[in-house]
Amino acid sequence: MSAPTLPLSLKNNPRLDRWLRFNADRTVTVRSGKVELGQGIVTAIAQIAAEELDVSLDRLRLVAGDTSASPDEWYTAGSQSIEVGGLAMRLVCAEVRLLFLQAAALELEVGIDELQVSDGAIGIPGTDVRTSYWDLAPRVSLARDATGTAPPKPAEAHTVVGTSA
Repeated sequence: MSAPTLPLSLKNNPRLDRWLRFNADRTVTVRSGKVELGQGIVTAIAQIAAEELDVSLDRLRLVAGDTSASPDEWYTAGSQSIEVGGLAMRLVCAEVRLLFLQAAALELEVGIDELQVSDGAIGIPGTDVRTSYWDLAPRVSLARDATGTAPPKPAEAHTVVGTSA
């Protein structure tokens, strides 16, 4: 089985920590190399990140187009912003979510399939047993390259993408 083909933005900027960071104030800094030119790309990228991470849009702090702090994704033009940059963000956030679910499963001594993420809290539904991205962040290193192997959410599970923000 061959390795998944990463979108160009992610192939050129594979480090997960280049794309996002969990902050002490319980927000998430999301970095995109795309800029807002009136087509709503910044909102769309934020929605994609919020969707895949299962956090509210209010928790996101988007840094866009600052290549000293965000991935250098070249141009923001036409449909490539979502096709390449949006897909890269979706894959990054899906992989980060999986890394945190794996860490939570170890900490809480349960299977990943027993866990649910809601606004960054990771827990066992119907119980008070939980942790969060922010609790786990000091122990989950994002200083690694994306693999592109974590499955993004299926479209039918979307609650943020495709809605008006």
